[in-house]
Amino acid sequence: MADVSDPPPIPALLRAPLRALLRGESADWPSSATTDDATQLVESLEQNGLAPLVYSLFSDWPVRSALREIAIRAAAGETSRLIDLRAVLETFESSGIRVLIIKGTGLAYDIYPSPELRSRGDTDLLIAESDLDSVRRILFAGGYASPLTSGDTLAIRQQSFTRGGHVYDVHWDVANSPVVRDALPREELLGRAIPVPRIAPNALAPSHVDALLLACIHRVAHHHDVERLIWLYDIHLLRETMSADEHARFWRLAADRRVVAICERSIELADEWFAAAPHDRASDWLSESERNRDEPSAAFLDRGRTRGGALGADLKALSWRGRLKRVRELAFPPIGFMRQSFPSAPAAAIPALYVWRGVRGVLRLLRRVR
Repeated sequence: MADVSDPPPIPALLRAPLRALLRGESADWPSSATTDDATQLVESLEQNGLAPLVYSLFSDWPVRSALREIAIRAAAGETSRLIDLRAVLETFESSGIRVLIIKGTGLAYDIYPSPELRSRGDTDLLIAESDLDSVRRILFAGGYASPLTSGDTLAIRQQSFTRGGHVYDVHWDVANSPVVRDALPREELLGRAIPVPRIAPNALAPSHVDALLLACIHRVAHHHDVERLIWLYDIHLLRETMSADEHARFWRLAADRRVVAICERSIELADEWFAAAPHDRASDWLSESERNRDEPSAAFLDRGRTRGGALGADLKALSWRGRLKRVRELAFPPIGFMRQSFPSAPAAAIPALYVWRGVRGVLRLLRRVR
């Protein structure tokens, strides 16, 4: 299923046994749990991306049959997804395009026992921006379609391509926000990349240190600190595979890129859910001054943050020329995007729709991000 940004919560009565189960402990179904609890648990697990994984862990909970259907669909779709990905990678390689498989799919074939246990709605690829036109030509020639974007080139650093049930999110930066997008430059990631032979001989993914930093940044900077459990489980699994040296390098990189606070938050939540005991926290590897220094990225953790505040932080991270370009692109998206957004509007109405869109956008700046 597609990623859900803000899934429903796990029923309160079932949080403790689910935590125990995910930590590898025995966990009985509470006798006081109701049918409504079971229904809500299945919905929450599916939207949190954990349904196939949880199905693989127990045999006696009453929700097993419902989770089995979800797990079967995930396993059935994995084969065709892999075949398609291998074909895309082969085409890119023959065209001299170097690709990194980032986030869910890379992790599914690297650190998960079986890839279908890692639910995901798309495959994320990281390319060089200079290869974007070539990638577009290849995917369009292969029958993939992509909607027009708003033309906000300094805040939209990715493009989605869809064909049938296959979706690729092609990125040319690891994040849209300029506050954190330079935390992991593509060339650095390529230099430290690891092979993922379960996908293909030519498949590459970020190292575990880089993948962990990206996982911490992604769930906070792109999804506003939403506690979606599959993203936290990624963080947990990555940390469990890492050596002491890798933990040390991770925290040194986080400090160097000024993302310690958002990494601490992500790891705290992951440990709360999945770890037997907290370990290798920032306090184990960094000095107090390194942990407490000012970081612009920490603003992503502010639950009261407005869209206007987020836009202001993005603009502050840009040069003056970049700020002017961003404001201009926000105010005047391409005409094709406007026609796509308002397909039934006559051409004469487009100028008025630009004004209406601008007013609506200004009002949205007053709303909270979450």
